Amino acid sequence: MFVGSQVRITLGEEHFYPDLVFYNRLLKCFVIIDLKIGKVTHQDIGQMQMYVNYYDKLLKVKMKIKQ
Repeated sequence: MFVGSQVRITLGEEHFYPDLVFYNRLLKCFVIIDLKIGKVTHQDIGQMQMYVNYYDKLLKVKMKIKQ
């Protein structure tokens, strides 16, 4: 299921925008895609981990409540 593109994530006073977000209903998990041009850096990996943690801890809990 397509959730959105450039979905805003707010952590503290900073905003982040992963490129694409999907939700897999069978596996009950989010798929987050962040497109990069050039080599992937440690900062990019940390940013993706932050997105995963955000969706895992905050939004996955909200999805369980709705089901």
